Amino acid sequence: MSGILNFAIDKVKTKLEESCEYGNVGTSERILSVIAGGFIVGMGARKLLKNPITAFSGITLGGALILRGVTGSCPIKEAIEEKKPEATVIEHRYFVK
Repeated sequence: MSGILNFAIDKVKTKLEESCEYGNVGTSERILSVIAGGFIVGMGARKLLKNPITAFSGITLGGALILRGVTGSCPIKEAIEEKKPEATVIEHRYFVK
């Protein structure tokens, strides 16, 4: 049984790492995003009957944070960060006889 469980966990880890190959969120940010998102979703779910508008916004924000942590990419962070221009190296060689 533990062999199947270890295989499944390894499979999930590799899928997450492959999906984050071109991501712009680091590992520690991903972990914190998932934890904070889960907390915010839980708080929103508790307020669902008392104040549905606040609860809906909390659930939406928490879900977005969880998605950010799981996928490893954040379009808002990408828009804020400066784009670094790609450098092209051109080499000139002069031969003198």
